[in-house]
Amino acid sequence: MFLINALAKPKKSSEHYDEVIGAYVSLYIDYKDIEGALKLASFYIKDEGWKVTEIEEEYFRLDSVNDVEEEEQKELYNEAVEYGYSIVFNCYEEE
Repeated sequence: MFLINALAKPKKSSEHYDEVIGAYVSLYIDYKDIEGALKLASFYIKDEGWKVTEIEEEYFRLDSVNDVEEEEQKELYNEAVEYGYSIVFNCYEEE
């Protein structure tokens, strides 16, 4: 499992287009290798109607739910185990 962080901007097709200017995106991706996980991260962000502006070089490898510190993040980890990924957009309105 990988935790990948990215920056994204809403496309015109996004429901958030006129509401926010961007988002910090966190993705838990249950995949064997990092190259595939990074490609999936980009795909899932685009699939939600967002344009990837940056995928951070630093990522986290998580071997079990015990590697996740915050309780609410454990739910995201478990969702990724069940569905293959979990994604959270932390939107912002100003630079």
